Amino acid sequence: MTKPYDDRQNSNSSDPELGDLSARLKELSGRIAAERNEQAESAKPSASMTDASAYARGYKLVSEFAAGTLVGGLIGYGIDRLFGTLPFGLIFFLLLGFGAGILNMARAANRAPPAQERLGSTPPPKAAPDDDEED
Repeated sequence: MTKPYDDRQNSNSSDPELGDLSARLKELSGRIAAERNEQAESAKPSASMTDASAYARGYKLVSEFAAGTLVGGLIGYGIDRLFGTLPFGLIFFLLLGFGAGILNMARAANRAPPAQERLGSTPPPKAAPDDDEED
């Protein structure tokens, strides 16, 4: 049995321009792939930048808590100085400032986007509502 003649095998050897074009196309696609990899690597934030962002977020939360407690204590001390009831106003407003600091800290922590939004993925679809009320 003889093999059937295949035009694709001999097309590169019969036309030198197409062979050169094919080699140039392979070289160009390799250079494009290398450039994309380089751009992808440069677009990624460095590990120190992500850590700095986490540190900044942590310092913000601590400052929210400390500010609430400090302001509550100062208001309580001022009221005690004004009315002459030194420990009671200070204790009450210090506890009130402590609670306000925790509330502010919780609010600031909830402002961060959820992990799914940061990763760019979509959340799973929501379940269909129940039709228990229909009769």
